[in-house]
Amino acid sequence: MHEKPLILTAAPPTFLERLDARVKLLLALVWAICIVTIPRGRYLPFGVYAAILIVLLVGNRGLAGKFARRLLPALPALALVCVVLPFFSHGEPVWRWGVLTVTRAGLQTAARVGAAATLCVGAVALVWASTSQDALLVGLRGLGLPSLFVGTLGFMLRYLEVLRPELHRLTDARAARAVGQVGPGRLRSGANVLGALFLRAQERAEHVGEAMVARGYAGRLRTFQHSHFHLRDVVVGIGFPVVVIAVRVLLGS
Repeated sequence: MHEKPLILTAAPPTFLERLDARVKLLLALVWAICIVTIPRGRYLPFGVYAAILIVLLVGNRGLAGKFARRLLPALPALALVCVVLPFFSHGEPVWRWGVLTVTRAGLQTAARVGAAATLCVGAVALVWASTSQDALLVGLRGLGLPSLFVGTLGFMLRYLEVLRPELHRLTDARAARAVGQVGPGRLRSGANVLGALFLRAQERAEHVGEAMVARGYAGRLRTFQHSHFHLRDVVVGIGFPVVVIAVRVLLGS
């Protein structure tokens, strides 16, 4: 008989997970500014930034799954933008099909926008994958964002987890009562589900608000996490922007 441990230990946090949330948010902002300011016609900096992002992922292998789950849903929208852009730019035509014309300038714009958007979304996905919800809220407050905005964001993130089981119960009930339903009837039942979800969400929000007021809520979320800067935060907070800005200045000028 095989013995199983009674205590399950979590995997040790990666290097990015140990970084302060404020540092990661500032680094993501510097990253985005350097990428969106790359001049037109310069593609080498995009390749270097992509290599940096890959190195970060390889150095923090435990985040690969979380990173993929946060990045992949955004890729279809980015691909759609890149497909549409070549048809809406004036310039030398490369391909024609009826009234549709693909221009060289449109292809260059689509390539630039696609690369920049993918790298920026990838950085956001990496920060999101390596930062817990409470740490993210603490980091946003530490950067001086209004407490009303941070509180609203925190409520939205927590409330989504409350509404997801409610939505599953409503869709299961619809599936049990509308077996084989197709066409307008299915659309009508889907609209009914959304309406019922909205009413239940409003009712639950009123109950949550009353409970929070009864417990002394004064307009600010409180968490058990407290941010403290360490040596690694200072080193990364200084070294990473230097590398990113150097790539932008040397290869994007």
